[in-house]
Amino acid sequence: MNENTTIDEAQARAAEAVAADAARPAETAEEVVHTYGEVRTAVTANRANTLALLGCLREVLEARPFREAEAAVEGSRAMALTMQNPHALYAILLKCGAVESIPVPEDDTAIAEAPVDDAAAADAHAEAGDLPDQPTDYLLAITDLGRAALDEFEPAKRFGELLAGEPEGYRSAYDTVLACCEEGASKAAIETALAGHPALAFPKQVYPGYFISKLETVDGISWDGVWRTTEAGQRMRALLA
Repeated sequence: MNENTTIDEAQARAAEAVAADAARPAETAEEVVHTYGEVRTAVTANRANTLALLGCLREVLEARPFREAEAAVEGSRAMALTMQNPHALYAILLKCGAVESIPVPEDDTAIAEAPVDDAAAADAHAEAGDLPDQPTDYLLAITDLGRAALDEFEPAKRFGELLAGEPEGYRSAYDTVLACCEEGASKAAIETALAGHPALAFPKQVYPGYFISKLETVDGISWDGVWRTTEAGQRMRALLA
């Protein structure tokens, strides 16, 4: 069992506990005050979850039903690295205060909760967007702490911080990979593009996969059957000019 697996299991347990309480009204008058440190810790605790958590935040810039937010994240490229599902990820964000749950008054969910007696009525509810067996329950919305996280972890900023800790010669290698992936590229094509590049041998030996992995974790490239430069990756190239 590696470190990431252990962290994933711990976060999953915490997520289940938070998810169970997310839609329940507070039973105490005392409000829990979160800090940005909690949010930052949650976002960085497991690198495999970072992009997915940030993707979750982007889906709730405006309040929306929790199921709708989870469905928007499911299958997105932000989920490529994580072992968590959207419900667990939002539970992590709720626990640290990056996202808030907004209860929906019972009057607003009465139609959704009402029984449907016949097929015609069921079809009418479906066309209207009502799901009798899935009441809205609560909305999810980003908090100021969550917005601060999106600002700090903006992909180009993360890439700039990455570059600051890398040998100068790596800049050209990253640019080569981003350029190679503009129209989509296989790993073999990237390896060919980097063949003979000085960054592979100095100041130490590294392999093309190093640059692929680093760019993926800062959302510079993503995989959809081939590696493709993302919109964020386009901005990253500007930093390399």
